[in-house]
Amino acid sequence: SGDEARELFPYLGQNVLQARFRPDDGFLDPKQLTMGLLAASGATVVLDCCVTGFDLHEGRLVGVETNRGRITTGQAVIASGPFSGPVAALAGLELPLETVRRHKLVMPKLPQVPREAPMTIDEDTGAHWRPAMAGADLLWTDPTTPPSDPSEAVRADSQFYFSLLDPASPTSVSRIVPFWEKVWRANTAPWMLMAGQYTITPDHRPLLGPSEVEGIWLNCGYSGHGIMGSPAGSRMLVDLLTGRLPTESNQFRFDREFEPRELDIL
Repeated sequence: SGDEARELFPYLGQNVLQARFRPDDGFLDPKQLTMGLLAASGATVVLDCCVTGFDLHEGRLVGVETNRGRITTGQAVIASGPFSGPVAALAGLELPLETVRRHKLVMPKLPQVPREAPMTIDEDTGAHWRPAMAGADLLWTDPTTPPSDPSEAVRADSQFYFSLLDPASPTSVSRIVPFWEKVWRANTAPWMLMAGQYTITPDHRPLLGPSEVEGIWLNCGYSGHGIMGSPAGSRMLVDLLTGRLPTESNQFRFDREFEPRELDIL
């Protein structure tokens, strides 16, 4: 109930009638996770190396062309995030992907934010926040955002700040947590916007497994689930590559029938 939720989290507003709390959930740091997986893998990473083409012979991959020279190989994985579509196009592949801009509002110094607070989500709007640094990260997904071309320099829209903090906004985080209205009215806390892109498939599930070109494999299109799903998805791809997992058991094939789903669950 709302009263039980406020006993645990007194910062919730009186308008909260019920809540769900999952105490076993935790936070992931994308950069720490990425660098940790890299360190554990022992793999070699080559920086500033851009794929410029694929060398195909009789429909099969025999090499990858880069701005630093050719790499002879019979196997390559396209895991290029928002650029997976353009990279695949170099091999004549057309992937069912769209890139859509997403924002994060970072407020690094906010004493009002309880350090022990869980991620708090307004289920009516999807607006949510979580403790980060000495403040909070705030996010909201605008379903009306149109697709855009992949970019390494995604321009942020300052209106995102107002949509999350202005109490007059229908998606304001102050709807269910009143201290955010005080943050808005004080107007003294530093903030910055970050913008990037989700790579989205028609059914919001990733593309994993072989492509139409023999030797080129896919690991992309996580549709906003990358931080959560990509470690397991990559493990699945390794099993497909090595034959440990039969191709017919792969429900994330790129040539599957894309069906809309009521719940956005992988």
